[in-house]
Amino acid sequence: MEEFIKNLQLAGGEILDTIPKDWYVAKAKFGVSENGSVFVEDYTKELFLSTNVAVILNKAHIYPTMMDVMEQTTEGVFISGPSKTADVESFLVLGAHGAMRFGVYLISD
Repeated sequence: MEEFIKNLQLAGGEILDTIPKDWYVAKAKFGVSENGSVFVEDYTKELFLSTNVAVILNKAHIYPTMMDVMEQTTEGVFISGPSKTADVESFLVLGAHGAMRFGVYLISD
């Protein structure tokens, strides 16, 4: 759990205590500790067009590595933080092709 949170934060994401009212909300199938990413199967264009995105993730569905989840992947997307892009001069832009803020709300069984 600690590695998942650390790597999510390194990618620019955050752990949410509550889901803010105006954020788009999706449910993650699982999370991956080694890179702090979540896998979202059922998504809509709002996942990519919303300024703020929250993903609900069950703590029991966090796995150590990508190799541990490869057989569980279907059509879907991995997300590990707000979108980022940089030009050749290293000018960084957040939210260029996705959320500017990305948070994970952890739940238990």
